[in-house]
Amino acid sequence: MRTIIIGGGITGLSAAWELQQHNADYILLEASGRWGGKMVSLTMEVDGKRFLVDGGPDTLVTRKRESWQLVLELGMCDDVVNPGSETKNIYVVDGGKPHAVPLNPALFFSTPLLTWRGKLRLLTEPFQPARRDDGDESLADFVTRRLGREALEKFIGPVLGGIYNTDPHKQSILISSPVMREMEKEAGSLVLASVGRMFRKKSGEHLPRFINFKMGMEQLPGTIASRLTGDLRLNARVTGIIRTGTGFVVQLADGSTLHGDAIILATLANISAPLLRRVAPLAAEKLANIEHKNIGTISLLFRESDIPSVPVINGLMVPRREKRDIDAMTFTSRKSPERSAPGYALMRVFLGGGNSNMVTCDDETLVDAVCKELKALAGISARPLAYSIFRWEQGFPQAEVDHLERVAEIESLLPQGICVAGSSYRGIAIPDCIKQGREAAK
Repeated sequence: MRTIIIGGGITGLSAAWELQQHNADYILLEASGRWGGKMVSLTMEVDGKRFLVDGGPDTLVTRKRESWQLVLELGMCDDVVNPGSETKNIYVVDGGKPHAVPLNPALFFSTPLLTWRGKLRLLTEPFQPARRDDGDESLADFVTRRLGREALEKFIGPVLGGIYNTDPHKQSILISSPVMREMEKEAGSLVLASVGRMFRKKSGEHLPRFINFKMGMEQLPGTIASRLTGDLRLNARVTGIIRTGTGFVVQLADGSTLHGDAIILATLANISAPLLRRVAPLAAEKLANIEHKNIGTISLLFRESDIPSVPVINGLMVPRREKRDIDAMTFTSRKSPERSAPGYALMRVFLGGGNSNMVTCDDETLVDAVCKELKALAGISARPLAYSIFRWEQGFPQAEVDHLERVAEIESLLPQGICVAGSSYRGIAIPDCIKQGREAAK
C-alpha cells in the first residue's frame, strides 16, 4: 500500500515518520524548495557576529507531549534548549501606553489596568459556577464567565488573541486553549486546578515548559527529513487529485502523475480545498469556508544602547482595539541570550492581526511602519542594524466556535483513503500538528 503525503511542513513530515516506523511505502510532496513550512530559522550576520532567528513559532510547549515524544524518538535531547519562562516582564498596551500584565500579587493590586471592581471579580474565580460539558464556546465567553469582562478586555483577551491572531469573540476555546476548559472540568476552577497541577508536577517528571533547539526551530523538521528514507520530493506542487478504480492519481504541476492507494493532505484547508474538488466536492466546499488570514513576523537587530532601560519589556501585546500596525513584540535576546551577542538587542515583531496589509506591503514600507510603532509604544527611535521578514499570506487558520464539529463533518464527506491533517483542523500548535500527522498515518 502506497500513501502519498501532500505537504512537507511538520504535519506531513510527522505523517511520513509514522509510516516509516511501520515500514509503509510513502511519497512526500512539498511545493516549495524546503521542508518545515512555518518552522523556518536563519542566521543574520552583523559586525562579524551571528544572530539566530525563527520566522514562525520559536518554542514548543512540552505540556503537549507529542512534540517531546518525537524529540525522544529522533534522539535530539542534546539539541534541546530551554528558553526559560515566557511570562516574565510581559506588557500589554492600553490607551497607547505599555502596562505590566499583573502576574504576581504586587502587580495585581497596583496595576492601573483593572479597576478595583475588576480585581475583586478576578478574586472570585474559584467561586464561579463550573461548566463541565464538552460543548464549545468563544475564548471571550470563557474568560468573561470565569474571570470577568475587564480581564478579557485588558489582558487575557489581548494575550491569547495576539497569540492566535484572531478575534477572541469568535475564536473557539477548544482550539485556542483547551487546557483551560480541562482545568475547569477537573477542579471547577482555574486557580484550584493550577494549584493541584503545581503539586503534581513537583513529584513527577521535570521538563521545561518550553523548548527550542540549538539551531532554531527548523532543526526539528530538518532532522525528521534527514531520517526519512522514503520518496521525498521538493518543488513538487500538486494541482489535482483524481479517483480511480484502484486508488487515486495525483497530478503535479510539471505534468507528471503519481498513483497512490491513500492520500494524506497535510496542507492548509484553503490549499486542500481546490485539490479535492473532483473527488470530494462537498468536503472541498466546506474546507474553502474555513477562513485564513495573513500573518508574518519581522526580526530586527539593534544595539542594546538603543533600547530604553526602563521599563524592561520582554514581551508586549497590542490589542486590536488600539488600532496599531503591529500585534506584538518580544525580545529574543532577553528570552534566549545565546541567540544574540553582548551589546546587541534582537527582537521579533508580529504582524497581520491588527492590519493585514502589513504582510503584503513592500519591505521598506513595512520596516518604516514597524519602526514608527516601536518608537510610539516602546520608545525605540533607532533604525535597525539588520532585519529579516517572513510572510504567509492567507496562511493562518481561524478556528471559530464549533470548529471541531465542522472538521468532523468535513472528514465524514471525504472518500475512504483520504485524510486531512494540520493547523486548519484539530489544533494550531506544533504538537497538535505532529499528533494529527501521526494519527492520519495510522
